[in-house]
Amino acid sequence: MIVLMILTYLALVYVAFRFIKIPPNRLTVSSAIFIGVVLVAGIVSNWQGGAPVSQKTTLTRYVVEINAQLKGLIKTVNVEVGDLVKKGDVVFEIDPVPFEAAVAQAEAQLAAARAQANLAEAAVTFAAANITRAEADASFAESERQAADELVAQGSQAIAALKVEQLRRASDAANAVVAQNMAAEEQSKFSLEAAERNIAVAEAALESAKFNLELTTWEAPADGIMTNWQAREGTITTALRASAIGTFMDMSDSRVVAVLPQNLMRKVEIGDPVEIAFMSRPGKIDTGKVLRISKYTGEGQISASASLLKISTVGSRGMIAAVIELDDKELALQLSLGEASAVAIYTQPTGPFHVVSKIYLRMLSILFFLP
Repeated sequence: MIVLMILTYLALVYVAFRFIKIPPNRLTVSSAIFIGVVLVAGIVSNWQGGAPVSQKTTLTRYVVEINAQLKGLIKTVNVEVGDLVKKGDVVFEIDPVPFEAAVAQAEAQLAAARAQANLAEAAVTFAAANITRAEADASFAESERQAADELVAQGSQAIAALKVEQLRRASDAANAVVAQNMAAEEQSKFSLEAAERNIAVAEAALESAKFNLELTTWEAPADGIMTNWQAREGTITTALRASAIGTFMDMSDSRVVAVLPQNLMRKVEIGDPVEIAFMSRPGKIDTGKVLRISKYTGEGQISASASLLKISTVGSRGMIAAVIELDDKELALQLSLGEASAVAIYTQPTGPFHVVSKIYLRMLSILFFLP
């Protein structure tokens, strides 16, 4: 486009000197050159600053690895490479029998833990009842002993010394029974606490077993395409990340990333309208809007290392990216991953220089017809 501007200006200068008969001398020629430089530079500066154009673009989507998360035998496979799947569709299933057995075992352990807790709770109740009864017996024995002591103190001969000693020993024995039952109650409480903890452990084990059973069925996380698929019925899966059995491309989130110099992105804001000319759609212009501006690049990242930083390698090309969302969602599904295009971003406020980008973009779109 810049070349076209220069050629147009040169054509106007030629007409001025040839047909308007402006005398070619040092003053007129130098003036023509100066005016041309200023004019072209001014147009280019305002054009690129207000409606920057980028041909360094690509269409991106999220592509995720498919990991089984479990070690097991694949029982059924429902897709092939290139198949389009909907969110929630079952892609493959691992033989659930071992995991169903683990769930049954965990349920049995939970039932046993709850039964043990019920027994411990009953033991606590029984110990509390024994304490109440022992305290009553101890209170009765103590009252008899005190009555005997009072009679002896009053000089009564009706209570023999041997009888008084027996009552004292009976009272002491009753108090010992109370202490024993209290210790038994404490032990029962400890057993109940342990049983309740065992219940929590058994419940966690059951939830883990149920979670593993759910993982035997792998469902598509979104609408997408199976771009790579290595698993077949009978394949043994593992939970290692390095042993992915396929890749899944999320088709619900297609974005165009346009890379531009930082000085041309200074006026670009989120929500600015965008026109796009895709190489696979020559002669057609599609629209979108700026979704976000990615200002962070790996050129500014310095990783920790045992080696000293090589200063000569530090530097940046001064490029940042605009992430663009297409207005036509159906078109976004049809485009290829890595689609090439040319993008024009129209900053606010609108101005006459936007027309230059519109013309330039349509010229590029027509050129896409060429091989």
